[in-house]
Amino acid sequence: MASSRSIEVKVGILILPALGLLAAFILVMGGINFQPTYSILVEFDNPGGVQTGAPVKIAGVKVGKIDEISFQGGRIEESTGRRLPLVRMKVNLEKRYQESIRENALFYVTTQGVLGEQFLAIEPGSSDAPILTESSKPVRGLDPPRLDMLLAESYELLHGAVTAVRENKQELSETFTSLRTTLKATSTLLNSNQDRLDRILANVENATVEGNELLKNVNEKYVDNPKIEKIIDNVDSVSTRVAAETPALLADTRVVLADGKVAVANTRRFTDSIANEEQAAKIKKVVDDTSTLLSKANATASDAQYMVSQMRKGRGSVGALLMDEQLFDDLQEMVRDLKHNPWKFFWRE
Repeated sequence: MASSRSIEVKVGILILPALGLLAAFILVMGGINFQPTYSILVEFDNPGGVQTGAPVKIAGVKVGKIDEISFQGGRIEESTGRRLPLVRMKVNLEKRYQESIRENALFYVTTQGVLGEQFLAIEPGSSDAPILTESSKPVRGLDPPRLDMLLAESYELLHGAVTAVRENKQELSETFTSLRTTLKATSTLLNSNQDRLDRILANVENATVEGNELLKNVNEKYVDNPKIEKIIDNVDSVSTRVAAETPALLADTRVVLADGKVAVANTRRFTDSIANEEQAAKIKKVVDDTSTLLSKANATASDAQYMVSQMRKGRGSVGALLMDEQLFDDLQEMVRDLKHNPWKFFWRE
């Protein structure tokens, strides 16, 4: 009896470690992690074949897993009026990696090798961007390439091409026949005009050589010529001086124009004032009086000129006084004597 109980105890002792190892194996193979996590939302139009529970990796290191994938049904966002992405993923990430994931991080679906399982990869982003937190708005992911759609479209394109060739076989045959005839006629034409084509090519070559020589001469005469450079320098200098003096000339022109406008305005006012007959008669009278006055002034000037000429000849009292030096000296001596002997005004010896 005792031996059977001991056997049961031994079997139980063996089963318990086996169960513990089995539980640990299940936990390890199931990817169960006891690290604290936080959740973020990532949106795609088509995430490919990635499934719920797929790992999330940064640089090949697993940092979380996809917890949930939901279809949004193409709803329209009320604030912007645009269609929302079709698929939204809820991703659980370990908190110890939170500081490495920034708001400008890139989320994309890729595969482990060529035929491996698909997973969600993260490019962390720049270190100066804010940290992506659980309260952040959903992140827009990069959709993976649609190889199945590419193959389907390629198949459709090839199918359309084959169908078009099959349905237009007669037209294509006629087209190739016409092309072959055209090529044959062209070959015959070239063979029959070989000498002429050779002359044409020779003439073209000569024209090219002469053109190069002409361009060389033109370059030497009109481009590299020192006279041309001197003319350009002179033109540049003149244009520089004109540009420098233009503001002053414009200012003077404005002043002249302003003065001209004032003169025109004064002239207009003057002509308006003499437009009537009364003013014209007064102006005519003034002109006649001025003409008479000028005539008398001319006569007076002639008389004065005659008197001056007579005086210069010593005629008359004033002429004799001015032109006779002896008389002038006597008068000067008499004045000097009277100054020294004023009593002679009253007494004569």
